[in-house]
Amino acid sequence: MTRSARWKDIIVMIASLLVIGVSVWWLVSKGVFSFALDQDQKLSWHLVRSSGIVAYVLLLASTVWGLFISSQFISDWSPGPVSLTLHSTISWLALLLGLIHALLLLFDDYFTYTLTSIFVPFTGPYRPEVVGLGTLAFWIIVVVTLSFPLKKRIGHKTWKRLHYTSYLAFAMVSLHGIFAGTDGTLLGFQLLVAFGLIVVIVLLGLRTRKDQAKPVRRPGRSDA
Repeated sequence: MTRSARWKDIIVMIASLLVIGVSVWWLVSKGVFSFALDQDQKLSWHLVRSSGIVAYVLLLASTVWGLFISSQFISDWSPGPVSLTLHSTISWLALLLGLIHALLLLFDDYFTYTLTSIFVPFTGPYRPEVVGLGTLAFWIIVVVTLSFPLKKRIGHKTWKRLHYTSYLAFAMVSLHGIFAGTDGTLLGFQLLVAFGLIVVIVLLGLRTRKDQAKPVRRPGRSDA
């Protein structure tokens, strides 16, 4: 890894931390956290919605970043150790927020959820089909995320094929967000999902096109 590549990785990480810091500062300055939590009767529902949106944004970021790495659009400085670590970290954060999003349903008074209905797809009391898509996507993301430290053991080809399922999971989560919750009717959230789907589809198409353009290695005499 060259010195230039290492510095670019560090710059990306610093920029990411700055975005997070500015976002937190803006929320605090706007008084988002100044309300009394014990007076909010719908606190659990607000937390379910907010954690779900944050989890979706993190999943989108992880998916897009993974496509940038695998497509070698940033081949001058990727896949550096920091780039892959950032990709893995965002995936773990998306998984954690997704888990929090699901577990918070246990505290919601409108529907009665149990651990079984949360973790077993298509068994919940509310819109089981589209909610189940989110649950199934969660387990796919669990498997994909756990594969990061196991890449050398399972082999690059298996690891790569496994990661293709993350795009299916992203599509499932997008459908889950639009059709399972009240935020799916909001224009802002619809634009977010539409933007995410378009970006992922375009990048995936470019990656597939690039893979197909690679010359096929034909066995020579030494391979016979």
